[in-house]
Amino acid sequence: MLCLIFRRLCYNRVILQTRRENMKKQITKLVALSMSLMLFASPLTACGKKKQESLSYETWWTSDGESSSETTAPSTTSSETQTTASTEPSETTPVGMIENPFTGLYEVDEANKGKKGIGITVNNCKVANPQRGTTEASVIFEYETEGGQTRLLCMYPDISKIPLVGAVRSGRVGASDMCAGTGAIFVCWGADYTAVPAHVKSNNIVWFDLNNYIYDSLRGHDADEVPDGRYCWRDREWMNQPGHRTGVEHCGVTRGDFILKAFEKNKIDISGEMPKMFNFVETGKAKMQDSVPCNEINVYFSSTNDDGLFVYNAAEGVYYKSQYNGEPQMDDNVDKQISFTNVFVIFCPIVARPNDKSSERHKDIHFEEGGSGYYVSNGKLINITWTKPTPNDPIKCFDSNGNEIEVNAGKSYICVVDNDYMNKTTYK
Repeated sequence: MLCLIFRRLCYNRVILQTRRENMKKQITKLVALSMSLMLFASPLTACGKKKQESLSYETWWTSDGESSSETTAPSTTSSETQTTASTEPSETTPVGMIENPFTGLYEVDEANKGKKGIGITVNNCKVANPQRGTTEASVIFEYETEGGQTRLLCMYPDISKIPLVGAVRSGRVGASDMCAGTGAIFVCWGADYTAVPAHVKSNNIVWFDLNNYIYDSLRGHDADEVPDGRYCWRDREWMNQPGHRTGVEHCGVTRGDFILKAFEKNKIDISGEMPKMFNFVETGKAKMQDSVPCNEINVYFSSTNDDGLFVYNAAEGVYYKSQYNGEPQMDDNVDKQISFTNVFVIFCPIVARPNDKSSERHKDIHFEEGGSGYYVSNGKLINITWTKPTPNDPIKCFDSNGNEIEVNAGKSYICVVDNDYMNKTTYK
């Protein structure tokens, strides 16, 4: 009897031990399975988080580029998004428009894609004001010529859209270099023939001289009366307006459709991509490190043009230009004062040409030496340095740390001033 009881106890002990071992195996399997499930689920959870973050970002950044009141996003993301919006097409980009390389704005008809713009030399002496076509220029350069008198180089991205422009004047070497640096075609009415033809030829600068294609008469006339083969004309009615023009050199005009005819007749190729003129960002968003307030800047070009005045209109975000004792600089086509988002002042050597035998010695602008200057926009001013090593290189502007500056998208006025007058330009 005792033997039977002992055998039963041993049997039960074996059964219990076996069950424990089986249970351990089951637990081990369950633990392993659980760990596998956790490892598998981890990337899915991470993906879910990334997706949620993406949705949060998209919800925050609305189509008009403003922050949603429900969610706050990191400031770095906001800055990057706004900068991109100014330099790339977006939902708000006008249909059928491409970027204007002179302004960074989407305002040029897409039919002009792959075509060059032009720069036209315009008279700026007092009796030649008001001018024509200046409000439609995307960029205007102003620079000193012989006798201290300044001239303008008006830049247009789409030749077919150029309005009546005048008074068109003769070209100088410096103006051809300004134009070449933008990739545009240089247009003038006459030139400094002792230097310009050789200079543009040696530097492969595309230019067109209107001087051999003038239509003239002793009476006033409009474009409809200009015969075939003539691409510019003297508007004597404009010349005879009281208080303005006193000579035929102050009334020469042309227009975009006539320039296109001239180019076609003379086999001037206008095809080619135009590079961006500056490092454009959304208007008003340019980072202007170490800036000072600038609501007014008076640029001294010479004793003849000593008051190129730009006054800031904060409501419009532009600087209005005046000259000649505070007279608004007007566009006679539309009876409006010219204004600009950006004003540049670049100081460089401007010297009378050695051995020039003309009565008023021509002046050469030595862009290759680079220099210093100011960038003015959005009510602020920063000091800059700039470079233009060759005639075909663009003007590049840099901040105090040597970085290329950001430029607010919009029209620009570029004042090219002799180093000798650096201390005579004032701002406040």
